[in-house]
Amino acid sequence: MTRGAPDRASSKGRTGFPAIRIFAAAGLVGALAACRGEPGPLSLQADARNPVSVLQRVNQAGAECWMRSSDPDFRDLRLVPELDTSAGRPRLLVLEKGNTSGLPVMVIEASGSPVTIETYGPLAGTRTGARVNDDIARWSGGHVSCS
Repeated sequence: MTRGAPDRASSKGRTGFPAIRIFAAAGLVGALAACRGEPGPLSLQADARNPVSVLQRVNQAGAECWMRSSDPDFRDLRLVPELDTSAGRPRLLVLEKGNTSGLPVMVIEASGSPVTIETYGPLAGTRTGARVNDDIARWSGGHVSCS
C-alpha cells in the first residue's frame, strides 16, 4: 500500500457498520412503538351485552378526556353520539368542528352480543386515531380514566 492511499478494507467496514446500526436502531424504535396501539381501524370485543351502554361510557369519557381537555390533538374535533338503535347500529361520530355537514373523520360503532366495537375513517390511520383506539379499548373494559 502506498502512503496516502486509503485503506479500502477499513473504508468498507466503516461505511457498512453504521448503516447496520442505523437499521437496527430503527427496528428497535419501531418495536417499541408497537407496544402502544398502532394507527388503523379497531375491532375488539367488549365484555358487555349492550352496545348502547358501551358507547355511552365511551361517549362520556371521550367528551371529558378528548373534547373538554386542552389537548391540541382534539381541539378541532367534536364528538356526536348517534345512539338511537331504531335508526341502525349505535355509533359515535368524530367530526371536524368547522365542518358541520361533512363526513366524519372517524366512526366508532358497536353491535352484537357480546359487543364488538369497530372504528374506521381517515382519522383511524393517524397517531390521534391510535390514541382514540387505545382509549376505547381501556374504557370498554370498564376503566374510565383519561390516562
